[in-house]
Amino acid sequence: MIRLIRLYSEPEIFTPIEFSRGVNIILGERVGQDTINKRKTIGVGKSMCIEFINFCLLKKTDHSRVMQITENDLAPEVEIKLDLEINSTLLTISRTPKNPKTPSILKGGETIPFASLEDAASYLIDLLFITKPGEPAPGFREMLGPLVRDERSEFKDIIDCFDTGLRIPPNYIPHLYLLGIDLVVYKDAKEKLKELVWAKEIIKDLKKRITKNDTKKISHARAELNELEDEVLKMRQAIESFKTNEAFDSIQKDLVVIEDRLEKLRHEQKAIRYELKRIDSLPRPEIIGEEDIEIVYNQFKQGLGNMIVRSLEQVKTFKSRIENFQQKLVNDRTQALTTQLKKITEETRSLDNEYSEKASKIDQKGVMKDLKTSLRIYDKKNEELSEIRSLLKQYDAEEKKVLKLKSEKERLIYELGECIEKASEVKAGFNATISDIHELIMGNRQCSFNIDTIDRSNSKEVIRFEMRTFDDGSHSVERTKVFIYDMALLFNDYTRQRHPKIVIHDNIFDVDQDTLVQSLNFLKMQEEKFDDFQYILTLNRDKVENEERQRLIKLDISSHTIASFTKQAKFLRKDYNEM
Repeated sequence: MIRLIRLYSEPEIFTPIEFSRGVNIILGERVGQDTINKRKTIGVGKSMCIEFINFCLLKKTDHSRVMQITENDLAPEVEIKLDLEINSTLLTISRTPKNPKTPSILKGGETIPFASLEDAASYLIDLLFITKPGEPAPGFREMLGPLVRDERSEFKDIIDCFDTGLRIPPNYIPHLYLLGIDLVVYKDAKEKLKELVWAKEIIKDLKKRITKNDTKKISHARAELNELEDEVLKMRQAIESFKTNEAFDSIQKDLVVIEDRLEKLRHEQKAIRYELKRIDSLPRPEIIGEEDIEIVYNQFKQGLGNMIVRSLEQVKTFKSRIENFQQKLVNDRTQALTTQLKKITEETRSLDNEYSEKASKIDQKGVMKDLKTSLRIYDKKNEELSEIRSLLKQYDAEEKKVLKLKSEKERLIYELGECIEKASEVKAGFNATISDIHELIMGNRQCSFNIDTIDRSNSKEVIRFEMRTFDDGSHSVERTKVFIYDMALLFNDYTRQRHPKIVIHDNIFDVDQDTLVQSLNFLKMQEEKFDDFQYILTLNRDKVENEERQRLIKLDISSHTIASFTKQAKFLRKDYNEM
């Protein structure tokens, strides 16, 4: 059993909230007249108050809205504290926004620090299930999932109880635990399903690689493998036959050296020919005739007078020297390149002859004409063969694994079905409790609850809870369905034996007025029958004003209100911003 006692902070940033047994209402003010038809109060702090409770109950840091409040509005050093009782053991859980992952727990005057939320949760779950040692049980936060429902879950489903934006997968473990259905078999079946899904993903990836993105069939890939194996075998045999020649090793080394040298020489030949081509494409120096030189010479001489002392013959001689020098540079470079090219060509021819002579000594009926190229091709083909063979081997192994996992999953799902069948009496009793609550709230017994196993290949779950209510499907009725289900878990004779006997609903009663009235009256009846439960809910003041005046609601709202927030008296005593 878990019972909350007091929520507070040090230093005090909000008015401490004292919890009592039975129904605890956190009330929000009525909305302003300009928006009264919307019947919704925003920003006074009801939901944040629940978030602070959940924060102390070790809600994950990245899921908590408390961690979204800016430092200007919530100092990192503030200690948020929750006094509570777990199976008669008094505790105080403390967490700070600064170090949210290292809570501390006060027990019997001793403060116990924890290095992680997981360690603290393990400590609390041992206290919660101390009366059932050795029995498989949910984790602490797992157990609280359906007990502290997030408003942002929108109360759409009896199993999905978290913020819909977080995409947290449904968790059946706490529900199965409360109904007494073997958790070990369920966990094993769930694990086998996870392994099966993973194996199928591996097969999908392998198939994609083998078939080159589904451009061919697996059978074609197998046929190609056979052909490639034969091709590689023949190449290997040819290479091995070369090695029977006693001179093979030495000749092979010589051939490799010659091939490397020929490759370099051919690169040099290519470079020289390119440069010669560039020289040939250069424009020829312009030839200036003697008459043109004489005309220019006389023009300059007439303009400069005595400053020109060189004769026309000297100018012609200077011009001739320049032209000869230019031509000499080009001719010298051309001759040098031509000589070098001739030398390289002769060496290439000589090496070609030498290569042919050596290669002829090991050539085997034309199977391999180019040793270096052939070895390279062989290595590439062999690598390709190894890859395809390995992929097909993995594919076949995963196929066998999938068949085995399918068989094991089917066996475990059958066992899970047997466990559900063993709990048929509990299920029938739970169904009856749901019908009783449904009749009190909805006015009829047109409802049902069932648990089935799932053995479909495309399913991500192995079990299904199905609950139907009268005229279900609408926003209001779906919320009522969740309320009825949670109350059935809390008050059913069997499930309440394992239930921590606490439920927290944040704004679940966004329903029609008649359903709200009947739900609150149902809670009044339960308080008269039981004194060992705690139900905490948030409610807008305007949702119950008219019905209270008409005395339709039997539950005394005022006496059950443990906190009331208005726009003038908000939970955190001020406006705040979330990141």
